[in-house]
Formats: sequence, C-alpha cells, structure tokens
Amino acid sequence: MERKISLKLLTLMVLNLNGLTYKEISRKTNFHMNTISRAISYLYNKDLIEIMPKKGNGGRGKKWINVVKLKEDLTESKNVVDFFDLLNKKLELID
Repeated sequence: MERKISLKLLTLMVLNLNGLTYKEISRKTNFHMNTISRAISYLYNKDLIEIMPKKGNGGRGKKWINVVKLKEDLTESKNVVDFFDLLNKKLELID
C-alpha cells in the first residue's frame, strides 16, 4: 500500500536540516500527531530520514524525545532536480 507523502512535510524537513521533533512538526504543519507518526514511519522505512533520540527537558524529570531529520545523502544533493530524482528512486514512484 502506498502512502501519500505530503510535500508540506518534505519541504519542512528540507528547511530544517538539524531536525525537528514530532511536536515541532505538528505545530508547523497543523497535522495530527498520528498522521505525523505514520508519515515518519513510512519515510524511515524508505530510508529517507533518520530518527535520533535526544534528551528532553520535560517537567517530570528527564525523558527522551525523537528528533527526525533527512538522511545526509538527500541533503547533499547538488540541486533540486538531483534531490527529487533521488527522492523518486527511494520512494519508487518513477523508474
């Protein structure tokens, strides 16, 4: 089953190369956390993003949060055409 990938989410990831938490993504896209979680899982399985644990500063002690960012090979694209070409290959959208 193919998932719909939001251009809004991918653009947000490109504009924030240091990564974002699920909560930051939700705030910037107005997507529900469940929608973000499904999209992130799909992108992770397609080897487009990496998920790194980071210590949060939660009110009830220290907790870990996930920071999501694009894989380095995508961010090192020389131009937009190369970026979308690699994206298409990884998502298996176009041969």
